[in-house]
Amino acid sequence: MLAGMTPVRIAAGIAALVILGGCSSPAAPEQKVATLQTSSAAAPPAAPPSAPAEAARPRLRLDMTPDEEDQLYTAYSNCMADHGFRKGPGMDMSKEAAATAACKFKDPLPPWEYDTANPQAADFAHKMVLCLRGKGVKYVEESPVKPGDERTSIALGGAQNDSDSISKGLNLIPQCEKELSAGGNK
Repeated sequence: MLAGMTPVRIAAGIAALVILGGCSSPAAPEQKVATLQTSSAAAPPAAPPSAPAEAARPRLRLDMTPDEEDQLYTAYSNCMADHGFRKGPGMDMSKEAAATAACKFKDPLPPWEYDTANPQAADFAHKMVLCLRGKGVKYVEESPVKPGDERTSIALGGAQNDSDSISKGLNLIPQCEKELSAGGNK
């Protein structure tokens, strides 16, 4: 027995500890709040990448500024140059394959809305065509996706290479992308 403590006092002390322990509440679990990342030009993809190497690749976004997009492509071009391949006069095509392989991790992925890894990308391209036609672009169609393509796309101008459809379409694409990504044309 503890010196100077009667069994009643020991029992009372234990009871007090149990009561006090029962009154305290466990720590509240950490609250997690979903956030939208908008400030980083190299934001992680919205969906899981298809291969481990893809995890490190930057992704273009529909809401990127031209400067943000240029930064991503400049990093890729610089990597290619560091590996012996520079585009332009006198470029050494024999070094392209090795540089491309070495710099794959810097090659920007397309926006998720156009990425062939996205099961809804074909639907997005179809809605883009409908949106552009609805805005008066006469010759616009979906381009077929070929094996190895990372991006779905649309073609402007048709077989006649209609300059009005091309210029109008190029001007209206950002507007349609914005409308569709905001949930329009469901």
